[in-house]
Amino acid sequence: TAGLLAASPGGLGGLRGLVHVRDILGNIGVHVIPAQAAISQAHEAFDDDGNLTDESAQKRVRSVVEELVETTAKLNR
Repeated sequence: TAGLLAASPGGLGGLRGLVHVRDILGNIGVHVIPAQAAISQAHEAFDDDGNLTDESAQKRVRSVVEELVETTAKLNR
């Protein structure tokens, strides 16, 4: 099971690349959850310690991680 996250200095945050990664993973049998997050302006999105500073972006990433954990738990029952 995989959840997709991307970050890039561009305005879309790597979103276009996630489409291709999703296709590749799906073709090799990986279950990819629907949720994904892309962080734009990544060179400004993180502090010196590597922490994501934007609260909205934090929520999007947290949502992907929560869905991944929930889905993985269900699949492993």
